[in-house]
Amino acid sequence: MARGLSNRKIAEDLVLSLRTVEGPVDHILTKLGFTSRAQIATWAARQSG
Repeated sequence: MARGLSNRKIAEDLVLSLRTVEGPVDHILTKLGFTSRAQIATWAARQSG
C-alpha cells in the first residue's frame, strides 16, 4: 500500500485472492485511524526517513 498498489495488484504480486488482501488492508486503515490509502503512503514515507 505504501507503494501505491491497489488491493488487486497486491493480491497478484503475493499470489493471493483479492478477498484475502481486502481484510488486512481494512484492518490497517482502522488501526491507524486513517480513511484513505494516501494517508498510509504518507505515514509510511515519514516512518522510513
